[in-house]
Amino acid sequence: MIEQPAFGRRLRMLRVQRGLSQTELAGDEVSASYVSRVESGRRSPNELIAAFFARSLDVPLDALTHPASQDGGEHRSRRLDIAGKLLEARSLRKDGELTVAAELLRGIGAAAGHADEYVLWEATWELADVLRELGDTTAEHRVLADLADTALSQGTPRLAARVATAVAENLRRQGRLGEAVRTAEHAVSVTGVLPPTAHERVGTMLALINSYTDSGELENAAGLADTLQETAEDIPSRQLRGQVYWAAGSARFLCGRPEDGIHLHERAFACLRPEVNLAAWARLCRASAALRLEYDLSQDATGHAARLLARARQALELVGRDDDMAELMLAEAHLALREGEPERVLELTTQVCDGGAELPLAGLGQCQLLAARAHALAGNTAAARDSYRLAAETLDRAGAYRKSSEAWRQLSDMLAAGGPGAGPAAATG
Repeated sequence: MIEQPAFGRRLRMLRVQRGLSQTELAGDEVSASYVSRVESGRRSPNELIAAFFARSLDVPLDALTHPASQDGGEHRSRRLDIAGKLLEARSLRKDGELTVAAELLRGIGAAAGHADEYVLWEATWELADVLRELGDTTAEHRVLADLADTALSQGTPRLAARVATAVAENLRRQGRLGEAVRTAEHAVSVTGVLPPTAHERVGTMLALINSYTDSGELENAAGLADTLQETAEDIPSRQLRGQVYWAAGSARFLCGRPEDGIHLHERAFACLRPEVNLAAWARLCRASAALRLEYDLSQDATGHAARLLARARQALELVGRDDDMAELMLAEAHLALREGEPERVLELTTQVCDGGAELPLAGLGQCQLLAARAHALAGNTAAARDSYRLAAETLDRAGAYRKSSEAWRQLSDMLAAGGPGAGPAAATG
């Protein structure tokens, strides 16, 4: 028996578990818009189409129709089986077997029934996390977008906020900064009913600060960071408190207040301890070093940055992802530029571009900008000119307009000074 909207919810969850789009599920039998109407409960399929969906998803028809006569003992056994598979997937993830974990999580949907909606939501959320660690941003976005449409997400502010925050961070990593800002703003509005120090509310605000920062909306980022910092000491989670100080400090750097930025980053280091979360601590080392190199003009900035990057490399070589290592090498390239070593900069930027890591457009533009500065420092005017233009165009496509303007300005300064005569100051930025 086909009952809506239960059938549609079940169909969507199974499809998401298998990583299929609505178009892929529709195939040549029905349209993607028809699948969408069925999933939303606005259309009830006949038995032939329901059977087609079951075959396409490789599940029994019962898995979609949920007969009311289902045996209680069988249902309990199935729930235990699902819970066991979820625990197994988490163990595989912890052991670094991410691809196997993702396949197991996709397969959980075949065994889950309508009464297991909460477990299935949790398994899908876990799948999105695994896909993020695998660097498959496209598949992660598809899973998160479908998860946002579920009744559980739409009916629970905490779950809605978690999904919207993850979507915003995914869009930011893809370089889709305008969409990231809008999604993060929506996430913040969803959490208005939660206490100011609730984990989900703080998380949405952090995502919005990051999106504002990357898109060049620095005043908005700084203002929101100030608001969040007011409640930082009341946040129960020490790790989350560290993330707040990290974001607030970064906003200060970007607004030309490096001394305040350094102070807040030191408070972040006091919270984000390596023995608790080595990866987060290493990323803070890398990010703090990069900001010191760009905005701190004091004599000891280079030395501090070099020490932070050395610590970050030691840790990220153990626990870092490909994108972590790419961002680390970009920071090391900036250090080499500050130390007047253009050959080393070009070596590192070439490794980043050819290393296989899926850089977002903004990261690729930053890589090209560093290469342009290195060419200018080495006196290679033609290569610097081409790299500056390429960087500016890439950053503009990414929506990183502040950085794009900076690239155009540095190109203009170099050309106005007659090429290499712009000197190291202009090249190192």
